[in-house]
Amino acid sequence: MLKNFLKNAAAVFFSVLGLSACQPSLNWRTVQMPGTTLSFELPCKPDKTTQPVTMAGQALELSVIGCEAGDAVWAVMSAKLSADADRAELLKGWRQATLQNMRAQQIEDANWMPSRMAALPGALRLKAIGTTAKGQPVRAHAVWFAHLEGASVRVVHAVVYQNQSLKQDPGADLLFESMKLP
Repeated sequence: MLKNFLKNAAAVFFSVLGLSACQPSLNWRTVQMPGTTLSFELPCKPDKTTQPVTMAGQALELSVIGCEAGDAVWAVMSAKLSADADRAELLKGWRQATLQNMRAQQIEDANWMPSRMAALPGALRLKAIGTTAKGQPVRAHAVWFAHLEGASVRVVHAVVYQNQSLKQDPGADLLFESMKLP
């Protein structure tokens, strides 16, 4: 099960990296995740895709919205789970898959709770340094959380991948703190 999850997570990661580049400057705009009430800010015009994945033993549709700006890849991913799915294990597995895909060498976990929505317990945040599949240095700023959506649970992963040689923070906090539900 974890092997399939890692394989699917890798496919989604490379799909996001393959999204077409948008404007080179940061031009923040409000974006809404299709089929949900979740909205957030991205610094460029996003591309959207949906990928079938297996998470927590369930076949799901993973929605991905992402773009490139400021020498970084910005992405938000989301899937709807049945209410009985083990969301805490799913979020931990998603975190592990992300770290494995980027060959993380330095990981800094942080406490985080979305401030503009009623997220369920178990939100995760980290900063990590690793390499891409092509061996290029990369720095990631990432969060994972879940919230109720009717009788279901929606899991969300937002990430900013930045060239590791760039010392400045790309503004990931702006993305993470902009996430809200009406």
